[in-house]
This record gives sequence, C-alpha cells and structure tokens, in this order.
Amino acid sequence: MARVISCVSGKGGVGKTTFVANIGIATTQFGHRTIVVDTNLTTPNLGFHLGVPLYPQTLHNLLRGEGNIYDAIYIHPTDLKVIPAGISIYDLKNTDLSKLKEIVNKLRLDHDIIFLDGAAGLGKESIATIEAADEIIVITNAELPSLTDALKTIKIAEELKKPVIGAVVNRIRGLKSEIAKEDIESILGTPVIGSIKEHNKMSDCIATKTPIISYDKHNDYSIEIKKLAAELTDTCWKDPRNDFMFLLKRMLKL
Repeated sequence: MARVISCVSGKGGVGKTTFVANIGIATTQFGHRTIVVDTNLTTPNLGFHLGVPLYPQTLHNLLRGEGNIYDAIYIHPTDLKVIPAGISIYDLKNTDLSKLKEIVNKLRLDHDIIFLDGAAGLGKESIATIEAADEIIVITNAELPSLTDALKTIKIAEELKKPVIGAVVNRIRGLKSEIAKEDIESILGTPVIGSIKEHNKMSDCIATKTPIISYDKHNDYSIEIKKLAAELTDTCWKDPRNDFMFLLKRMLKL
C-alpha cells in the first residue's frame, strides 16, 4: 500500500512544485514506484516543470467523473509517473474536490509513494490535498512571511489529524536576513527535514522543462533532494559530498 505525502505551503513562490518534481524523480531513481499528482486545480504548473506535453486527460477530468484514471497517467523519461491538472480556465467547471481522496486511494494499489503537489494558501484545494494524504511536508522559505503561513498550514494539518513529517526550507540564498534553522524549528514546532539552497540555473531548468536533479545532479540542490528522498524511503545512500574525489572534481569543475 502506497504512502501518500502532501507537499503544501501557506505561501506561493516558495518552490513547492519544483520540490515535488525533483523529490519524485529522486524516489523513482531509488527504485520506488512513484507518482506525483498536481492537485493545484486553479494554477497548476507541475506538468510544465516535468515537460509533460499537452494532455487530453487530467486530474480535472477525473474530478468530473470523466474517463479512466490510467488514461490520466503520463510517464516521464525518468520513469516517474505524473497526473497533471488541466491548464484551461474551463477545466475548473463541474470539478468535485470530494472525489480527490477516492482517486488517490485508487493510485495506492500500483505505487509505493504518492506525492501531492498542493495549491498554495489555505483554501479548499489545499485542505482537500491535506485530507487526501497520510502525511504532510510543509515547504517554506527562511523568511518570516513564509514561515507565518507555513505555521497556519501546520495548524490546519494538526486539526485534520494529519501528521507533519517536517518542514523543508527551500530556496536558501545565504543572506544574513534569513532565519536560522533552529529558530525555524522553534517557530513551526516541527523539525526541519531539509535545507535546500537556491540553484542559480533554476530559470534555465524551468525553461527547458528539465528538473534540476536531471540538469545538474552534482549540485547541492540535487544532493539535498536525494538525501531527503533516501531518508523518506529508508534507502541506503551515500552523500557524495563526503567523498574527497567528488569534492575535488567539483572544485575543478571536471
């Protein structure tokens, strides 16, 4: 039976969808049958990040009771499975969010891990994504506005009796104004399970529809994603940054 993890954030722009795309690929590379689902119905972007072409069947169709669930599943070149959401404003018509949990439960049969890419904010889409999951990961930045909204998201998850695995602090830029990990844990009342630096080629990755973990597998972003994926799935994995030759090659840009 699959493990369903909802990735949510109270605030937009924290890099949540980028995280979902890359963590999905990482767990797939570790041999786990993984599927990512774009549950952001109003402003979906997961398909763009993964280079999924225009798709005739999406999550919106399933929420309207149209078509077969397997027709909405697309295979990424990394073997990661994807259910995108429709990008047309007309896709929003007659969708029934109450069907989301039923759809997710059907996916459990054929997968080991399911990541839900929730909508930003605390609206009904985000709440439905939390309700459909077993566990929650909160994505935030090391800034007070983002942390404030992340805390609200955690409180909602607790009210819905959904365990929070922890927080991923994303897009770290090394600024003095950024809040320290220990203070973030104190504010949120949950452990920081990942601290991920901003990648300077992020725009290139999105433009070329190539996830960072495929674009540059030796950078810190990719390594932190793999580290977290290994921890989430109890996979034995060695951090290459502990290897002298790896560090030397990276320093020399070989």
